Amino acid sequence: MKIINKIRFRLALWFVGMVMLLHAADGALSLVVFESGLKRTMDVGLEDLIAEIQPVVEIDDGRPSLDIWAGHARQRKDLIRATVQLYDSDKHLIKEYGPHGVTRLARGTLKGDHGAVRSMFAPIERNSVSAGYLQLQMPTDMYEDAINQFGIALIILAPVVAVAVGICAYVFSGAAVKPIEKTMLMLRRFVADAGHELNTPVATIEACLETVQDPSKIGDISSELFQMMKRASERLRHLSKDLIVLARIEDPESELHRTEVDLKEVVSTVVAEYEPLARTRQIAIDMEHFCDASIEAHEESIYEIFNNLIDNAIKYSPDRGKVSVGAEIKEQSLIITVSDNGHGIPSASVDHIFDRFYRADDSRTSSVGGSGLGLSIVKAAVERHGGSIAVESVEGEGTTFLISLTM
Repeated sequence: MKIINKIRFRLALWFVGMVMLLHAADGALSLVVFESGLKRTMDVGLEDLIAEIQPVVEIDDGRPSLDIWAGHARQRKDLIRATVQLYDSDKHLIKEYGPHGVTRLARGTLKGDHGAVRSMFAPIERNSVSAGYLQLQMPTDMYEDAINQFGIALIILAPVVAVAVGICAYVFSGAAVKPIEKTMLMLRRFVADAGHELNTPVATIEACLETVQDPSKIGDISSELFQMMKRASERLRHLSKDLIVLARIEDPESELHRTEVDLKEVVSTVVAEYEPLARTRQIAIDMEHFCDASIEAHEESIYEIFNNLIDNAIKYSPDRGKVSVGAEIKEQSLIITVSDNGHGIPSASVDHIFDRFYRADDSRTSSVGGSGLGLSIVKAAVERHGGSIAVESVEGEGTTFLISLTM
């Protein structure tokens, strides 16, 4: 489906965009943290060097000197990698050892003619009197190279991350849109089935109206015409009612007011309504094994459950048949059964009987009427109450619906 593929692609694209934004933000933060860590490492190194050199600073005529230390370093052929500077108490440079640095007493990163350096200094005191300052500087080119390489790595990694995230996003978006695709297919099938169900009574009414419009065609069949229109109208009314009931029960945002419901009283009401119909076909409705039980539930939904199941059982029971309605409490659950001794449901149809407008046997269904939504309503109402429903059927012997509700 093109629309599903478009939704899938857009979801993947949005996901990639969001991840890349997060990657950019994370990269920038990582770069700042990395740079801060490198600076701190250099500062610690400079502090250690200052702590090592500071004790050997000599005071000559009130001015600091490191000539003896420098002479020993030359004798040992030590390579002085850091710039060592001595300043007097007025912060004037006295002497510099090692590579040329920035002639300025300051902490932090300093810019010079030969590049940037990281600078650190400490006071030189003798007998609590300031004699000057010892400053050490290290070039920052090494840590700048490390930062540049880190930034380049992030840039190079970005398209790799984008492709990998795009593939994953497309796969996961496919799983995400499956419920949407399923819902759309169900909606299309529902609309098609509803249109088919509506078409028959509408066509009947239109045919009758055309006949009524031509008095020469009416003759002695006016009564039959009105009966046909009445049946078609009742079918439309019944279908619209079931659609409204199903929509209300299935809507998760609709509030179903729950009260303490006496199940036996509700079932007795439904049985009393169907008793005249059952009597005309000599069908017995048995409630002998229905226990006294009350549950917190939406009374109208509970009524719809029994109304549809008993109606269904009577429709598909043979003349002089039997419909049994029972209930028993097992542990913390109420088990309800509605059974008939009719023709049963074909095994191939058992898994589909709760689908909207599903017809296990169109020829037989058309003779008994109904909107095809009864069992869908039952299933929706049971699940809305946190219960479950199952069906057991043997062709030629009958069908039993089993409902489990939490007490």
